[in-house]
Amino acid sequence: MTNGIRLVVPVAGWATQGRYALVEACVEAGFEVPAHVGHREDVVLYVLEGEVEVVADRECRTVRAGQARTLDRGVPRRLRTSVRSRVLVLVAPAGLEELLSIAADPATDPDDRAALLAVGGVQAVPAA
Repeated sequence: MTNGIRLVVPVAGWATQGRYALVEACVEAGFEVPAHVGHREDVVLYVLEGEVEVVADRECRTVRAGQARTLDRGVPRRLRTSVRSRVLVLVAPAGLEELLSIAADPATDPDDRAALLAVGGVQAVPAA
């Protein structure tokens, strides 16, 4: 696990003609996805183990094992784990899964990461 997160893509977008992709994220306690807006895709989070604090459109909710949370495109969001967690992430339409592995790599320069995510339709925001 690098940078507090390990990503596996069991269903890539190329296998679904770009309709959706499925990503499994194994994250360490204290990992945070900073506030951002995804402009191109809707996301469904399903927590397999642990829990994830999700702030979406300024509403905070803790999603625990066995629970799901939808994140609509265009809505500011932030995610944080307080315990080691495992989460399935459904992304529709597909495409973002190809960028996430590169963005999550700690060897990726922060400026390159921001530019890569911007190309993928993800915009950093001051607060979610």
